Amino acid sequence: MTSAESNFLIGGRLVPIKREGNVVYARPLRRGEDDTGEVVHLKAGDRLVIPEGELVIDSRDIDEYHNPKGLGGYRPVANTVWTWSQIATEQLGFFLFFFALARRTDATHTLWTSAIQAREKAKSEEGITQRLGYFNALAEAEVAVIALDRCYLMIHGKNGLIKKYCPELRVPNSIKNTRETVHEMRNAFEHIDERATGDIGGGRKDPEALTIFHQPDFVESTILRYKDYELNFESDVITALIDCRELIMDAINERARQKRESL
Repeated sequence: MTSAESNFLIGGRLVPIKREGNVVYARPLRRGEDDTGEVVHLKAGDRLVIPEGELVIDSRDIDEYHNPKGLGGYRPVANTVWTWSQIATEQLGFFLFFFALARRTDATHTLWTSAIQAREKAKSEEGITQRLGYFNALAEAEVAVIALDRCYLMIHGKNGLIKKYCPELRVPNSIKNTRETVHEMRNAFEHIDERATGDIGGGRKDPEALTIFHQPDFVESTILRYKDYELNFESDVITALIDCRELIMDAINERARQKRESL
C-alpha cells in the first residue's frame, strides 16, 4: 500500500462544540448518536481543535464505516483488522495471525457468495446450460469449504494464537458443531483425485469415498454430503462466517483492552 489513497485509514463526521475567537472546537460524531446535520465552519485564519479525550476510535467505528454488508449479512473484516493495527501499532505475531484469519474468512464469504449466486442462476436455466451452472456452483462451494476449514484450523489448530493471546474467548457453537464435518469434507474435496479411486488417505480404501461425487441435495437444498456427514452450505456456512468475524472482532478488542491495562 503506497498511494495516498491507500494510506487513508478512517473518516467520520465532525460536529462543532464551540468557538472562541478564531479557535473552533469540534469532536467526532459518536457512534449511535443522532446526526442533526450541524457542520463545522472554518474561516480563513481559523484553527480547528479537537479537545483531548474527544478523538476516540474503536474497532466498531472502523468496522461500520468501511464495511457494507454483503450477501447473507456478512461484512468483510480484513480491512478492519489492518486499519486497527495501524492505529494500535500492534506487534506482528498477533496482528498477522488475525489478519490471516480475517483474509481467509473474507475469501470464504466471496466463494460462498459466488456459489449461492451461481446456483440461483442455474435454477432459471434449462438442459445442459443448467447442468453447467450447477457444476460451477458446486465448484465454488468446494473451494469455499476448503477455505473455511483453514479458518477453523487457525481457530482450533495447534498453532492457533487465540488461546495464547485471548484465552477467555469462547468459540461459537456454529464453529464447534460443524468443525468435524467441514474438515472431513475439506479433505475429500481437496483430495478428490484420491477419492475417485476409493482412497481415503494413507492407502486406505473405502467405497464411501465415492460419495463426494454424488451431490443431488446441493441442487435441491444446498446440502453437501460426504459419507454420513452433511453440511447445509447456505445456512451453516454463513452462520459460521458471521460468528468467525465476530470472534476476530472480539479478539482485537480484547487485545486492545489488555494493552490499555498494561499502560
